[in-house]
Amino acid sequence: MAASGERDTGAGGHASPRVLAWDGPTRLFHWALVALVACAWISKKYGDVLLVWHTWNGYAILTLLVWRLAWGVVGGTTARFAAFLAWPWTAVTWGLAFARGQSRPYLGHNPVFGWVVIGFLVLLAAQATTGLFASDDIAAEGPLSRRVGGWWVGFLTTWHHRIFDLILVLIALHLLANLAHLIWKRENLNPPMIHGMKPAGAYADAPHARPGSWGLALALALVSGALVLGTVWLVGGRL
Repeated sequence: MAASGERDTGAGGHASPRVLAWDGPTRLFHWALVALVACAWISKKYGDVLLVWHTWNGYAILTLLVWRLAWGVVGGTTARFAAFLAWPWTAVTWGLAFARGQSRPYLGHNPVFGWVVIGFLVLLAAQATTGLFASDDIAAEGPLSRRVGGWWVGFLTTWHHRIFDLILVLIALHLLANLAHLIWKRENLNPPMIHGMKPAGAYADAPHARPGSWGLALALALVSGALVLGTVWLVGGRL
């Protein structure tokens, strides 16, 4: 597979060109984050009384978020913030055009979903960070809960639960947006996030993506994990 594209042969024997939309590290980040958010809920809901697994799940999510911030600068072209962050009025204009069936397709995130991505990153960062200070007042407490006063523990614990409700709302909106794309545009957004490819076309942002380096992605992951765990340890947290 070339970085810019490849050709598939369909049932009729006609070659159908495809181009790279999402590189491997970006796709791995996406599905790892999905799995970790699901595991965080499962570990809290079922059986993890001392929240040991839940806590390490939070460390992993924070590590991914730090990694994503760096990858948004040096990663594959469609993963970079500069490629999909648009002015709010640009997002509104594109959204109205989409509702009328007149919007141009994007290889990466469209102007509306670019802001949805930022919303996810902000909410997940807030969720994981408040979890460091949260406590259930019985058997479990966050690694930094003893570093703040009792009032702050209660406040941050409350918001740790409330933010997750906001994340669920955003997930529902994300799924509805994918369904809208499928109905209005006949475009299924999920397969490209699995295999990375989209049909070649006149995309508004770029004709094809340039992938990021796997070696750089791994190095950033190690640094991100060290930053998260090192910061918790330096401020007196219990790992």
